Amino acid sequence: MSATDDLLQDHIFIRRLQAVIEKCYTLLYENKDVPFGDLVKIVDMIEQFVDQFHHGKEESSYFREAESKDHYSEEIRKFVIEHEFGRRIAKGARIHLEELLRGRDAREPLARYLKTYSVFILDHTSKEDRFFTDIKEKRSLSEKEEKDLKKEFERLKHECVRKSGNLVEVLQQLENAEWAR
Repeated sequence: MSATDDLLQDHIFIRRLQAVIEKCYTLLYENKDVPFGDLVKIVDMIEQFVDQFHHGKEESSYFREAESKDHYSEEIRKFVIEHEFGRRIAKGARIHLEELLRGRDAREPLARYLKTYSVFILDHTSKEDRFFTDIKEKRSLSEKEEKDLKKEFERLKHECVRKSGNLVEVLQQLENAEWAR
């Protein structure tokens, strides 16, 4: 699998997380309970997997490699701006989650931020999917560049697992939680 394919696979995982987020904010809007531990897992996954790991791979290596190819710099600049927008939404979700955990009535703002993040995921990953597919089809990155990026992605993956544990298992637990079915 190439580095480009690796990023496309991340998007599949992220859209699975989006489905969990959608179920979560829907229940919160309906004034139904979602276990606090699962709310924490969701926000942690947004911060750790989506932002630090996935967006980190894109920003720290992939975009730098692709930026000079086939005039992608403007598109990449827009993606980086969207990543910052996503970080701000995630920060708002974290703030309202912490308020809820302290016993404050933050259900509605948490639901609103989660809904906004859910919309962000769908919009952003669909645009990046088109971008990555274009790079693949045009073979904008050489085999060596893809191989070097893939090697860097593996290093980042091991670092992420060391810091955060197995996030694939965490997502499976969330997907299988009774409230998420």
